[in-house]
Amino acid sequence: MGLPRFFPEMKIHEFEYIPRYYDPRKESLKIRRARIRKELGKEDEEDIRILQPGTFRRMYDRRKGDLKQANIRRTVLFVVLLVGAYFANEYFHFF
Repeated sequence: MGLPRFFPEMKIHEFEYIPRYYDPRKESLKIRRARIRKELGKEDEEDIRILQPGTFRRMYDRRKGDLKQANIRRTVLFVVLLVGAYFANEYFHFF
């Protein structure tokens, strides 16, 4: 029988993993075809989903730049509010 347990027993989770075959030649051909279709003005929804080399790096750099600008804005706003609070305290004598 055994001792009663406070927590249920962990069960093993099984996943169905089907490995994909990656063909760099086929991928580059797909990118070239998408580029040609874009130049001809024939875009499909399938073409939009293609990730070109360096896409993640460009997205990371863009996001990093946006975060840097947001941090600068926050710092400037904090300094402005701090200076405003100081002058408000001098004028109204809160403390």
